[in-house]
Amino acid sequence: MIGRTAGYLAVLLVTGYLFFMYDDTVLSGILVLIFLYPLLSAVYLGVVGRKAVPDLYRVPPVGEVEKQVKAGVTVKNMSSRVSLRYEAFLRVGNRGGKKAGKRRLRGVLSPAGEETLWCVFKAGCCGIMEICLDSIKVYDFLGIFYRKVKWNRNAQVKVMPGFELMPLEITRKTREFQADAEEFSQQRRGDDPSEIYQVREYREKDSLKDIHWKLSAREEELMVKERSFPLGCVVLIYIDYRKKEQSEAGFSDLLETVASLSITLVEEKCIHMAAWYEEKNEKIARWRISDEESACEMIWNLMEIEPCQNEKKAEICYKDTFRGQEFSAIITVDGKGKMKKDGETFGFLRL
Repeated sequence: MIGRTAGYLAVLLVTGYLFFMYDDTVLSGILVLIFLYPLLSAVYLGVVGRKAVPDLYRVPPVGEVEKQVKAGVTVKNMSSRVSLRYEAFLRVGNRGGKKAGKRRLRGVLSPAGEETLWCVFKAGCCGIMEICLDSIKVYDFLGIFYRKVKWNRNAQVKVMPGFELMPLEITRKTREFQADAEEFSQQRRGDDPSEIYQVREYREKDSLKDIHWKLSAREEELMVKERSFPLGCVVLIYIDYRKKEQSEAGFSDLLETVASLSITLVEEKCIHMAAWYEEKNEKIARWRISDEESACEMIWNLMEIEPCQNEKKAEICYKDTFRGQEFSAIITVDGKGKMKKDGETFGFLRL
């Protein structure tokens, strides 16, 4: 802007000098036109300044960590009579990150025209990447003066972490742990009296409490009820994300740790629960995970987590939510992606 203004003033001074040196009507017309140019430019920019309308609907909603993301900025000329020269400014950065990269995009729109400018950036950390279009500069006829119009358009790209298996051992204690559930296994029996797994003939050492008396009377032989095995959440993954631990790299490590732990438990056929504190709602968010789809859905929603500031209230809410509920093991993941089992650090994870 300063360079272009200086160029305009230089042309004005040179034309004025030639006007006084030579008596020519053509120079008089040129001088008047140059002198009135700022006014004409201001009127033009006042009319068409908001005709260049941007949109970020071509920004993909999801990406992968350490992969490139291609985002499109669509700009449409709402004027059907004049062409527009514009310059758009983008800010790209992870939510909660201290630094954000800037991109400058330029183009020329024909009357009622539309174009999409593409920019490619690398998703270095997983989490929510924010793309913000703050403003657009619309230039006048000769590109000397411009009008800056604020738009504040935003889009988000959820950068998913890598789901990698981690080394751990599922012990017999966890395999046979029975947690309360509304769903029951069709392949194994358990000790839940509320659901029957199967009915079979009586064998020695069977408890009399398990005899199905009505069916036994109809079949004229003793029949025994085998109880079902409830498919409850036997392991709890609690995400303890605190404000004092907030960082872009730490949150990325947190997501990668939770994703890897959850997908490993899925591969081991271990139904588990992921939970975290939602401060704005003052509640514990809980997700039951039994397959890959539910694991991905949990990570997708976990990206929206906000760091906890009131740690005391979070602790009270946690105790109230899980009062009376038992787990074979509780894995706590902090804001840096570090894990503890039942409150203690470990070298090798045995559940």
